[in-house]
Amino acid sequence: MKKEQKNSFMGEWTPNEWGNFEESYLNDLKSSSGTSLDVAVKFSRKVLKTHSTSFFIVTRFLPKFMRDEVELVYGSVRFPDEIVDSFDIKNDEKKELLSNWRNKYRLALESGSFEDSINKDVPILLAGFTEVVKKYSIPSSYYESFLDAMELDVEPRDFEDTDDLINNYVYGSAIVVGYFLAYVYGSSQIDNFEETLKSSKELGIALQLTNFIRDINEDLKRGRVYIPKTILNNNGIDLKNYDNNVNQNTSSINAARMELASIANKYYKESEKGIESFSPESRIAIKACIELYGKLNDRIISRGNDIKTRESLSWSEKLGALPSSKYWKLPIAYLKS
Repeated sequence: MKKEQKNSFMGEWTPNEWGNFEESYLNDLKSSSGTSLDVAVKFSRKVLKTHSTSFFIVTRFLPKFMRDEVELVYGSVRFPDEIVDSFDIKNDEKKELLSNWRNKYRLALESGSFEDSINKDVPILLAGFTEVVKKYSIPSSYYESFLDAMELDVEPRDFEDTDDLINNYVYGSAIVVGYFLAYVYGSSQIDNFEETLKSSKELGIALQLTNFIRDINEDLKRGRVYIPKTILNNNGIDLKNYDNNVNQNTSSINAARMELASIANKYYKESEKGIESFSPESRIAIKACIELYGKLNDRIISRGNDIKTRESLSWSEKLGALPSSKYWKLPIAYLKS
């Protein structure tokens, strides 16, 4: 799950800065008049609002209990992503941080409560998320797969084809995150949860592919190539010369982006077919998510801009993906969060 924008409330991330930021919420725990978990939700909401304006907007249309849990899910994937994308540290240090985070996750799974996890020095975001895992009996292996994908980002490899990319990276980076949300959203009937998971999987793939084509330039700087070799070859691009091709912003690169974007479009459409399988109260947010990110995907296809220009939607375009009768929720959300 790749972030939408650089952190804006603390400048460039460092491990110490993140630790200091978390410390402020630990202090809130000591003085909180509500439940301890409320502090974890507050922390997660701040992280979500800062890193992903679009997803923050979409989640405002969920019932509060559901919104809180979705925010806890987002908070759990943010720190590992910061480790691999933002922290200016050596790869061995990144691996150590990810390993420690994984061990804390396992410790939280064995803990009896959120407070118990905190007392065992489990990070707030992880302790909160693990309570969601326990509540819905989400397979613990899903989050392990997410961390596997983050480790792959530390020492990236090339992907032969789309199946290789989806099965060996996107599964952990996005599909399992979609599964987390499916458990929180719930299904419309007792016997159709498999359809809910299928729709979540397809949306997770679509979102991740859109991120890949939008973030080509940034990923290349990190030594990552997410466009599969088959698509590069289809457009006359030799992976050995990929760096030069991207810097020159050839028409071939944009053709490769469009090919991957067209694959993403198919997954958006397939995901949309399963919306009715989700609980009724979650559908507005899911439809808005498909509409909003589908627009971004189409924007990248239609413009074919310089890959150094990171595409985004205007506020009016984002609002266009939302039901007008619910606009009043947005100013309230921004005032409260």
